[in-house]
Amino acid sequence: MLLQLLTALAALAGAACSLLAEGSGAGAVSGILPFTAGGFIYLGTVSVIPEMLRDAGPGQALLQLLALLAGVAMMLLIAHYE
Repeated sequence: MLLQLLTALAALAGAACSLLAEGSGAGAVSGILPFTAGGFIYLGTVSVIPEMLRDAGPGQALLQLLALLAGVAMMLLIAHYE
């Protein structure tokens, strides 16, 4: 439960930092966006992929991996066009 509290406090701190950095311009966004995208990629590769490969057959694992890569591609598109 203590770890859940720490996670929730970190989420609140992240929201506060993003609200404070809103008027900072492109410099703040260019530093925060790669950090956030890296966090999502890290979670996907460290916790999701082993879980997918353990419980699914080869066809299902391939579909799930393609979906994960599509999500990364969407993040890249959003970062590029934003």
